[in-house]
Amino acid sequence: MKETSMSDKLEPVDSTQCQAEVKSGSFMTLGPRKYVRCKGKPTWVAVDVREGKFYGAMSLCDECKKVCEIRVPTASFQALKA
Repeated sequence: MKETSMSDKLEPVDSTQCQAEVKSGSFMTLGPRKYVRCKGKPTWVAVDVREGKFYGAMSLCDECKKVCEIRVPTASFQALKA
C-alpha cells in the first residue's frame, strides 16, 4: 500500500481568491451557519513549517491574514507576487 504524504492532499495556492473559510450569514441566522470560501483578493501567502516539516500554504487577503496571525502563530507570511 502506497503511503500518501500530506503534500499529496494539498491544493495549490490560489492567486485569484483568498483560500480562508469564513462563516456565512449573520448571527441572526437560524441553525448552524455554514463555512464558505472568503471572496477577498489574496495579497499574502501563509506558510506553516514546524520543526522543519512543511504543513501547508494558502493565499490570504489582508483581513484573513490578521486572523491567521493569531490562530496559527507558527505561520510565516510572504507577499503574493502580482
